[in-house]
Amino acid sequence: MPPRSRISLALLALTLVAVLASACRTESTGGSSFTKRPRQEAGEPRSYLLGFSDTPWALTDLGTRQTYDLAANYGELILVQRSPNWADFVPGATASDDVRHELTTVRDAAKSRGLQVAIVLDPFDPTARDKLQRLPPTLAGKDLSNAELRTAFVQEAVFIARNLRPAYLVLGNEVNATFERNPGTYLSYVTAYKEAYDAVKAAAPETQVLPSFQYEELLGVIPDLPPHPPRWQLLKDFQGKMDAVGITTYPSFAFNVARKVPPTYYSAIREQTPLPIAFVGAGYASGPGRDNLNSSTPAEQRRFLLRLFEDADFLGSPLVVWFAERDLSFATAPPYDLLASLGLRDIGDKPKESWPVWETTVNRRYDPIAAEELRQKKAKEAASQPAATAPPSQPAAQPSGTAAASTGAGATGTPAR
Repeated sequence: MPPRSRISLALLALTLVAVLASACRTESTGGSSFTKRPRQEAGEPRSYLLGFSDTPWALTDLGTRQTYDLAANYGELILVQRSPNWADFVPGATASDDVRHELTTVRDAAKSRGLQVAIVLDPFDPTARDKLQRLPPTLAGKDLSNAELRTAFVQEAVFIARNLRPAYLVLGNEVNATFERNPGTYLSYVTAYKEAYDAVKAAAPETQVLPSFQYEELLGVIPDLPPHPPRWQLLKDFQGKMDAVGITTYPSFAFNVARKVPPTYYSAIREQTPLPIAFVGAGYASGPGRDNLNSSTPAEQRRFLLRLFEDADFLGSPLVVWFAERDLSFATAPPYDLLASLGLRDIGDKPKESWPVWETTVNRRYDPIAAEELRQKKAKEAASQPAATAPPSQPAAQPSGTAAASTGAGATGTPAR
């Protein structure tokens, strides 16, 4: 297998790990003994909730509890990814006790720690994004053009919204990957998504509903896949039916080092939509990957995290979720080994260089209104500066091994760290 094909494996492994973590979730995530760390607020206000996915560093009850605890102490939100329970929501069916218990477990674990919840309900098979996952045998091979499956998808979304009242409900993860592999399956999903959007907003108007896009694939910069221009046109498929644009982004699988991520990498999407940009999954390795996947170091991870927060501030993002708070103890065999160093803390729970950046940012007050006022003030000040001081225009993002920009500057033109 060519070395660069490891990149697609890495993105696949991210989804598989999230599904595995969901399958291992137990009732032992309760927070009865949890004591919240006091925060010393300092710095400028931020517009975004900070959080981690619920992928634990170890697939044990203790690992899961520790993940929830750390998310509460160093953030405000936990992101939970799950696959649909089709058989429980097809016409005439009733949600099983197991399905209800799973949702109650998440709700209680989050509530006991003061966490908000983001739920990703992903209908697609992580190993084959052009197919639906976990279908009942009687519906095997069908897609969301099937009336029963479409009804099940919509009804489960409403069930989650009513019973959990999540802050965010992501109905379809990295859906552009499905478009790339089977446009027909993707279009059937879009129809089902729009129906689910309307039903969820009627049931829980305060829940933010959106799909997510895999950003590196959206831009066409994954080295082992055919390059293509950015697929911005896909955003129009959801016009009027999404409350934010969700993206997942893992640039260490596309760029050798963080300094090669172009300055306009994230700000480019702002020209395509007026909607908020929510980072529903982000990560950057702190060490080199197998087969020279990248040349990352702890310092490069720190540099990227600084950059991510700069761009989130510049964009006025509402949400920033880091994939794993701690390196995964079970990510040893391929393809999971490619995720081995994505955590901000190592397996022994020792902070990496990037951890103080996260801690400093979480200590900034979460105040979207004040943050937006500050962002607009900075934008006006920047616009009033002479044109010669503005950062130069940058080319489109390029994958590792090309002449990608190497300044490492953030979208606001700040210098590399």
